[in-house]
This record gives sequence, structure tokens and C-alpha cells, in this order.
Amino acid sequence: MLGLLALPFGIFAPFAIVSGARSLRRIRASGGDLRGEASATAGLVAGIVALATILAGVGYWVIAS
Repeated sequence: MLGLLALPFGIFAPFAIVSGARSLRRIRASGGDLRGEASATAGLVAGIVALATILAGVGYWVIAS
């Protein structure tokens, strides 16, 4: 959910990255008891994409001004 929110609202990007990484770690450590690895990976990737977009935009703004 945070990964989807991070795409239009960049403030959620760091939280999506942390949450996705933590979820993946817990899923892998559960030994098959927990599911949702694809969803956690998607949230992590969406958070990374949102953060990269924000950083590129800020960098462009700083250079252009």
C-alpha cells in the first residue's frame, strides 16, 4: 500500500522502502508460514522508483535554478 502511495505522493517513499524490506525479511525468515513476497517486492520497488524520481526532480530543480 505504501508503495502505491509513494508514486503520486513522494513523502511515502522512504516508508515504503523500509516497510517492503522489513516485510521481505520476515517472509523469508518465516520458513513458508508467511506469504506475500511478490507484494512486498512490488512495494519496495515502487518506493525505490518514487525516491529516485524525487531525487532526480530535486537535482534538476537545483541545477536549473
